[in-house]
Amino acid sequence: MTNPPGNEVAPQLIRCEQCHHDVPALDFCVRCGDPLLVERQRAMLGRRGDHFAADPGERAFSIHLSTLFPQLPKGDMGTFQLVLGIGLVAIVGLAAAGLYPLAFVAALVLVPLMMVLYMWDVDVYEDEPLRVMAYTAGWGIVTGLIAGLLIRALVPPDTGVFGSPTSDTLLVRGVVIPLVGAAVMLAGPLVLLPYRKFNDVLDGATFGATAAVTFVASQAFAQAIDLFAGGIRPAGDPLPWVARLVALGLANPVIAAGAIGSAVGAIWLRYRAPVADRHRLGLVGRPVVAVIAAAVLLVAAAAGQILLPFEISLVWLAILAAVAMLWLRAVIHLGLLQEAAEIEIGAPVRCPHCTRPTPAHSFCGHCGISLRATPKLRTPPSAEPAASPEPPASAL
Repeated sequence: MTNPPGNEVAPQLIRCEQCHHDVPALDFCVRCGDPLLVERQRAMLGRRGDHFAADPGERAFSIHLSTLFPQLPKGDMGTFQLVLGIGLVAIVGLAAAGLYPLAFVAALVLVPLMMVLYMWDVDVYEDEPLRVMAYTAGWGIVTGLIAGLLIRALVPPDTGVFGSPTSDTLLVRGVVIPLVGAAVMLAGPLVLLPYRKFNDVLDGATFGATAAVTFVASQAFAQAIDLFAGGIRPAGDPLPWVARLVALGLANPVIAAGAIGSAVGAIWLRYRAPVADRHRLGLVGRPVVAVIAAAVLLVAAAAGQILLPFEISLVWLAILAAVAMLWLRAVIHLGLLQEAAEIEIGAPVRCPHCTRPTPAHSFCGHCGISLRATPKLRTPPSAEPAASPEPPASAL
């Protein structure tokens, strides 16, 4: 006879072959997330190193929306996917109808709005969410507007967001502007580096990605402000507009989020992570190499949009976006794993994914999902006496 949820008998301990700790004998190790099943099940599921720490159902080296929203509960992921799909359909539909200014605004706000809603939904920083959100998003918005207005004033009009560049300005738009933008996007999150409460690699990656997507959107808006002077239906062939708007609304912010988020995560890895973890990402985990790699991605994206026909440029941007997402995914994966060995196993908490009580640590012992990738943990009503304090919420 099984016990009802919340009244499970404390499981026996078993030694995990992956992290070599004695852990509750559940389906997954609560410390490192490695499956603790029989060999047949272990062979079927693979080891934790092959699975994304935020969701054991996804490969670590793969492209999923969970890379941008790793702390989003699995039940809400479908809603975010639907919002993204509706947003892309709206952008394409408005552009096809010739309503280019409206399509332009929709393209610019899509990913930044989803990022802000995500941070609010999961309550990433419960102690001071408004202050952190206002700073990271506000840094990108304000500096992006300033950068865009400066570009508009200093770069000839025919080299705006929708113009045809000349050879005299190719270097400026394809190299100088992306490099300056990368420096500005990196500078904002680095202000938070001295704060000890933000001591996780995932903190740095989130700060960098948020500042990046808001900066890219604000800069593009300021550069193309003259677009609104042409009325609600300016002249132009819809197909190039659709291609450019998809680049503005999805490809560019994704590339920026992956590049800057990964670079800032590498800085956090060097100065905030345990010494033993600092080489886990190889060369791209070194701050100097990571910053250079991020700059190369941004320059490659800008140059591709200038030099290539719009059809080929979309393919080029898709490739760069995939590279940026895989890099960011590796940073997030490490960030979710790195503190597991330092945390003591606590009283049962309710897993937000499978809803079953699991010992409070880094991973759910039943479904294997990272508890540090979930917004909040709640103690099952019958797991502790009523007077017992609720265990602290996850820092992530």
